[in-house]
Amino acid sequence: MDKIGFVGYGSMGSMIINKILSSNIIAPEDMVVSTRSPNKLSKLEKEYPEIEIALDNLSLAEKCQRIFLFVGTGEVGGVIEEIKPKISEDTHIIYISAGLTIEIVESKFKGKITKVIPSLTSKVGEGVSLVCHNKKVTIGDVDFVWAVFRSLGSVKTIEEEDLEVATDLTSCAPAFIAQIFKEFSSAASNKSNLSQEDAEEMVIKTLYGTVKLICEGNMGFDEVVSRVATKGGITEEGIKVIQNRTPALFDELFKVTSQKNKNCKQILNKEWLN
Repeated sequence: MDKIGFVGYGSMGSMIINKILSSNIIAPEDMVVSTRSPNKLSKLEKEYPEIEIALDNLSLAEKCQRIFLFVGTGEVGGVIEEIKPKISEDTHIIYISAGLTIEIVESKFKGKITKVIPSLTSKVGEGVSLVCHNKKVTIGDVDFVWAVFRSLGSVKTIEEEDLEVATDLTSCAPAFIAQIFKEFSSAASNKSNLSQEDAEEMVIKTLYGTVKLICEGNMGFDEVVSRVATKGGITEEGIKVIQNRTPALFDELFKVTSQKNKNCKQILNKEWLN
């Protein structure tokens, strides 16, 4: 049986590989890993001696029909060129570079391609991994990708044209949410004798409880609001401010992230097609 290849063992790559191993989705003896910094793999080798460590990407590709590319956006093209002598249109390449469209990757590789956008929250087995495939990917390949990333949390297959907005809602959202609640905590601290640390602790615990209410108590956003913001009360006044002010904020957020995506794609197109 062909082995499963993993190129790259950086922050996101190591997290995904270790989640796969801890969930037993892929057996260690069926995995081949390569990286530019072999010293990063010492702990992995010690814990899972059955894993094969490839000397280079080409030798990895020789043994694998499914290859995960956990490398930076600027490195994907180089890796594909490097392994081309050992891959075919039956090879399935799965990569995690958000700004790199499938169409761009197809300019260098004509086989099966899947793009996955994981989230930092996958580290704790939560969040959503976004998945889109090209037309050559088979049902078996789709099932394989779903099973792998289901070990990290939820999986949602979407059209690539919706990927940018969906990425803002998933992969980017932990940073957005953290910044929003940091500002909320800071404003509370500035208006009281509460320290920043105390304010953040209160907000974090309340945020955690709110998420549990929504997920475990089967409450939607509207129900949470209605249960807390009684008519004519203090919370209702705060809700009015949020309703009046935040739509413009989030419109601007999606606008600037969309423009950044557009700029990145233009640069990548020039780099890949030249």
